[in-house]
Amino acid sequence: MAHPTIKIDTNVQATKRALPEDNDETVEVLGGPDQDDPGLEAGDTEAVPPFLCQSALEIHHKFEELEWMQRARLAEGMLANDPSHRWALEADPEVKARNRYMNVQAWANSRIHLRVNDGECDFINASPIVLKDSVSQEERKYIATQGPKVGNISHFWHMVFHETKEVGIIVMLTQTFESGREKCSQYFPLNSDNSLVLLREDETDPFTSNENQTGDGSILGQVALLETIFDERSRSEIRKLRLTLGSESKIVWHFLFAGWADYSKPEGDDRSALLHLIEQSGSKSSPDNPRIVHCSAGVGRTGTFIALDHLLLELQSGQLLQVTDPEIDPVFETVNQMREQRMMMVYNEMQLQFIYEVLREKTDRKLGKALETNGRKSSERSSKMAKLSTASDYLPSSKPELEPVPDRTSTPTRSWSGTPEVSDNE
Repeated sequence: MAHPTIKIDTNVQATKRALPEDNDETVEVLGGPDQDDPGLEAGDTEAVPPFLCQSALEIHHKFEELEWMQRARLAEGMLANDPSHRWALEADPEVKARNRYMNVQAWANSRIHLRVNDGECDFINASPIVLKDSVSQEERKYIATQGPKVGNISHFWHMVFHETKEVGIIVMLTQTFESGREKCSQYFPLNSDNSLVLLREDETDPFTSNENQTGDGSILGQVALLETIFDERSRSEIRKLRLTLGSESKIVWHFLFAGWADYSKPEGDDRSALLHLIEQSGSKSSPDNPRIVHCSAGVGRTGTFIALDHLLLELQSGQLLQVTDPEIDPVFETVNQMREQRMMMVYNEMQLQFIYEVLREKTDRKLGKALETNGRKSSERSSKMAKLSTASDYLPSSKPELEPVPDRTSTPTRSWSGTPEVSDNE
């Protein structure tokens, strides 16, 4: 039975922290009289791995190195001018039109391929992410993708159907609208009044000749809402959906977490809720059944979520506690591995810092240490963004807001134009 009320407002004005427009050399404190020091080198560091004892300035340098490596990849791919190159990008106008943001594209040779007819565009801005368990070498699989756009919603659901196993898992980390801007289309059934999304074909739809069709000839499939609950611990709307293509169906669990504004990090109760969501969504899946994770661009919040999921499992198994070499930094290595598979993963410095903070707090708990920061228990820390550093040579990394791809309503292309419809309660 559907939950009677929707507790998450998907049209709120999000509060952004540490936006690129802030020109101060330090990030302004957003509230409260005290300041949290995000540097991890303070406190009881005995038995804590060196990579979790770094200062804010050291983490800043790590982020700058990641950014330099990313720029080098982009330059190398461009100079090679070879579609088979590891860092090649596709220049086809249809590919560019399917992106949500101008400069966030999947690597041409590290992306999901839609199952379409020969000669049709199989592009979707989605990347398979594989991270290995450091002991068993078992692969942990994810799919990082942008929030679906109107006009490309069927692409998303076809990917869900074909790229997941018996049960699909979707984690949505964005609101549909934030700060007055669309971040993601309403691609899933919202409630009992809008309980069905119909996936219709169009005469130019690349899926029209596939085997997954209904007898109607105009409807390829549908997404039906079976139940909705609001989970207090994860602060998430959880929907159980039935995805049907042709005569085949599968159950899909959809988690909507709206406690994370774009370009920011969760604080206070939202942080605890996010960590519970990581565990909760993981319990519904298995390492070889990729969770499909998306925010708006599919790189910032998405990359942070995936990195935390992987690294918290490494901490749980005890592997991170065995890292004693100060030259080894599993956070840096994980983010770099993800960026090799999808550009810009963990988009800004604040999100990278957040990963270190969470791991340090969890490590202190695992080691039985008193969790205090500047004399206060960590549970009492205020939900604000602190100044990163007062060092005279410190300049926070500048990261521009992403620029949306212009609407192409007046631009003819060879792509399909069918748009899934949200029906009335049928």
